[in-house]
Amino acid sequence: LRPESLELEGLVVALTKQAASIRARHNIDVQSTLCAEPEIPIEQKEALYRIAQEALHNIVKHAHATHVELELAADRDRLALTVRDNGRGFDPAQSFPGHLGLRSMHERAARLGGTLDVTSTPGSGTSIRARMPAQRATERS
Repeated sequence: LRPESLELEGLVVALTKQAASIRARHNIDVQSTLCAEPEIPIEQKEALYRIAQEALHNIVKHAHATHVELELAADRDRLALTVRDNGRGFDPAQSFPGHLGLRSMHERAARLGGTLDVTSTPGSGTSIRARMPAQRATERS
């Protein structure tokens, strides 16, 4: 299901609301640096939103972070979503049976011709970066 605000108000507003929710519910300092609303198909907006949502969920559930940086950057050809935290980190090479979050983020990015990079070290926080080619809103995959 697509969040209604994503379709009606756009990706930037949806990410802003998600950050505000994390701040209010979990008392985590979330700093957002978001570009202007990208003119991309709803499928790309949804994928980026769901990746951010899963990353933020993992931060709340596992990282015990006090600070998060949420960034969305877009230029004519590329989109980049970055979520960084100062939490406890983990070993991304380790397997997490029964936990589908990281795999689903990778799959969402790959389905749209993109990549997902996870950088983390135990004790040093985590950075998740999704990059994908920007499709024009009139293009359909």
